[in-house]
Amino acid sequence: MLLTFTGTPHAAAPVPGSTATAAELTDATLGYRSDHQADSHVTGATAAPPYQQLWSRDFGTVVSAPVAIGDKVYAVVNADDGTEGGPRMMLIGVQAATGKDLWPAVSLEQNEPQASVSYGGGLLYTQTARGTIAAWDPVTGRQKWSHTVGSASMQYPPVWYDGLLYLQDGRGTALALRADTGAAVWTAPLSEYSWAPTVVDTSGVWIGFDNIAWHHFDLKTGKELQRFEVPNVSGAYGNPVVLGAGAAWLRSSDSRDETVTAYHLKTGAALRKLPADATPAFGPGRVYVAYHGAVRALSTTTYQAAWTYRSAVNAATVRLVAGGYVYVDDCDGRLVVLDQRTGKVAWSYRRFPTPPPMSNIIAEEDWRGFVVPGIATSQGRLFVPSAEGTLIAFGKK
Repeated sequence: MLLTFTGTPHAAAPVPGSTATAAELTDATLGYRSDHQADSHVTGATAAPPYQQLWSRDFGTVVSAPVAIGDKVYAVVNADDGTEGGPRMMLIGVQAATGKDLWPAVSLEQNEPQASVSYGGGLLYTQTARGTIAAWDPVTGRQKWSHTVGSASMQYPPVWYDGLLYLQDGRGTALALRADTGAAVWTAPLSEYSWAPTVVDTSGVWIGFDNIAWHHFDLKTGKELQRFEVPNVSGAYGNPVVLGAGAAWLRSSDSRDETVTAYHLKTGAALRKLPADATPAFGPGRVYVAYHGAVRALSTTTYQAAWTYRSAVNAATVRLVAGGYVYVDDCDGRLVVLDQRTGKVAWSYRRFPTPPPMSNIIAEEDWRGFVVPGIATSQGRLFVPSAEGTLIAFGKK
């Protein structure tokens, strides 16, 4: 019997790193503050409280903001159990349902404590403080390529967008690499030295230094499109920039000016300034702004508050907005999940012990420590780094 093919031939499979996969477009957490906009919002999330613990694993001393894609979870961990006299930074991959290893943990080059991981185009990307960027196969844990940036001081992971990785070296240079090969595409000078993370959207690449300076670059060429600088002021630590509601939001670390300012994406004009001591997060029609432990759900049309959540220790950060819920990192040691509509507590979990009375508590310290913090969700599950290097999975049994 003669068989004939009347359909169209299958297109060649995309090169890993070049094109976003279906799994990462919805109900997935791609790394620190969720995605390339760092807005903490997970589109299409299906996880919802109340949660039950599915599994818990001790990975050593600390676990980074996880990546959650489909039924897999990845993170950078410090595998030192406290007896080795220094960090032992590893990339781990586990099954989301069971916590079992996908492959043996992989040691990162230049064993530096500031290390983290992100995902894009079907590959994982890690970075170390001294500037080793590497791509990894998420199925096997094998390294695809490695690129070293000279004289770097880095903490935040690279950001994948449309086949390129965007980052800055902490020494005054922004750069873009090909995500499939690690080859350099462009570099551009920055006005500040700091650990500021990079965010990206269709308008370009944004790198900010608290509310002291920011740069806006062309995606493909690195040409500077806009720049803002406060004259005669420097020393910014590099609070995260976040893109949301048609603006780039930058937070000041100055104790005399605890605010966040929104800048128009096209003109660079300052649109509004709000009291804040933590980076805002975004959900449909809302921006969530925390100040001295009061988390306000503001309309992105009127900027009036729909509700307010208050921390007993006057310090909190919103880490995730997903599936109709707002996930608050309350500095009293709990993860508190709020109903997005009403602000009522739907579920909570104690991650860390309650701080001693009169402690000096800072709401957000993303630029310090071994790894950047965060939580993740995918396919109805929640993944939470907790005390003493533990990663815990929650969901429905």
